[in-house]
Amino acid sequence: MIRKLSQLLIILSITTALHAQPGTWRQVGQAGAWINTKFASSNNGVLYTIEETGALYKTNPSTGAWQKIGNSTYGNTSQLFAGDAYVYTIETNGSLFRTNPSNANWQQLGATGAWINTIAGVVNSGNIYTVESTGVLYHTSAATGVWQKIGNADYINTRYLFNENGKLYTIEKDGSLYEISTYNGSWKRVGLAGAWVNTIAGCTYKGSLYTVESSGALYKTNLSTGVWVQMGKADFANTKFLFAGESHIYTIETSGTLYEINLY
Repeated sequence: MIRKLSQLLIILSITTALHAQPGTWRQVGQAGAWINTKFASSNNGVLYTIEETGALYKTNPSTGAWQKIGNSTYGNTSQLFAGDAYVYTIETNGSLFRTNPSNANWQQLGATGAWINTIAGVVNSGNIYTVESTGVLYHTSAATGVWQKIGNADYINTRYLFNENGKLYTIEKDGSLYEISTYNGSWKRVGLAGAWVNTIAGCTYKGSLYTVESSGALYKTNLSTGVWVQMGKADFANTKFLFAGESHIYTIETSGTLYEINLY
């Protein structure tokens, strides 16, 4: 009996260790529940998504429990950024709106159509940072919609824009990663030129950049050095959205299924 108990404990320990490995993942919620998701963004551990129907939802990614916010008024949304306890959307006509998730209050900010050329954006400390198709970087007051240009028109090749450590990071079309100062728009390359050319999705979490490659590999990058390591197996080729939660990162697959990814 003692010998069998010891064997069982060893098996349980091995199983637990395998599940605890970085890069392992588990399904959250109902399979395919996010199949109609057009846009996704997270803030303070909450996932916000907009569906094909124009409905806005908030989801607890650790449980998969979701709740609709307000009416289905987001059918013309072309960009979604969550941050500072609000959800910000840019419509197809270039107008910027702020939604309060607690009461569904939907308010236009700034002039109609002012963000028509936006190709990427993030929210950071009361400002919305956006890159235009002209290559210009702007910061906009999240309270008033008043905007200001930062630096030169250097960002015409931006593919992805991230926010972490009080700085901005961009992955360019050539696959190079850059760190951008929010103060004056100056930038410097991080890591090897072209190292992220195969990136299909990414997010930042606790000082690191997490990216999924077209091969299905998930990488963690040190944003100070550009040094990266692969996490787990190449299981993520079907990733559609990658975002951060409270203690994990999450992926929504092309199948519409939500997964939690272990980081430690």
